[in-house]
Amino acid sequence: MVFSKAITGSAVAFLAVISTTSMVNAELKNHETRFSVKFGGIEVGIAKFKIQFDDNSYSLTGSGKTTGLVEWLAPSTGKFISAGAMIDDQLQPKTHQVSVKERKKKEESVKLSFANDRVTNVKIKANKKRNRIAPRYVPLEAKHMAAVIDPVSTLIVPMSGQAAKDGKQVCNQHLPVFDGETRYDIKLSYKSTKKINTQGYNGHAYVCRMRYVPVAGHKKTIAT
Repeated sequence: MVFSKAITGSAVAFLAVISTTSMVNAELKNHETRFSVKFGGIEVGIAKFKIQFDDNSYSLTGSGKTTGLVEWLAPSTGKFISAGAMIDDQLQPKTHQVSVKERKKKEESVKLSFANDRVTNVKIKANKKRNRIAPRYVPLEAKHMAAVIDPVSTLIVPMSGQAAKDGKQVCNQHLPVFDGETRYDIKLSYKSTKKINTQGYNGHAYVCRMRYVPVAGHKKTIAT
């Protein structure tokens, strides 16, 4: 397993790159990551996630919370879980759930179910009803919920052994995502390779550029 971090402006996303060549008849493996979210050099939140995977399946669980000044102004906590299959270096999600709790508000959540390479069920619990209808919004159609992955599964990039050693092959990815309300693409491209040394990992990380491309379910005023 190697790591990649995708950067756009001041946002950083950490991707776990799983080498699938060595996973034939492999036992269940675990990996845990904890990182700090900073803005202007000041910590505003912490997050951690745990990946479990074997030769044909994966699960990813995690949680996060605000810290420092943000915790005082607008405290919030969140948790997520995604699970599915890995077939021929491709993720096939089965379940996805994310929930967020802010101050005294009720918990908000999104639950997705997948089958046969498409979203089969969407359940959203929100404090405020969101009407994403035309003409202000780009219509969300059935075709937008096929051949997609959930947002959390984008943290995992399964790669064959040699490909995992090539930053360009790791980073040059097109990830079709559906989050329950919107359909968008995450386009990654290779930028550089850096050495990192943290607790539990000493090796290299690929730095990727990241671009968000809205497809459907978003306001028409959002630029592509």
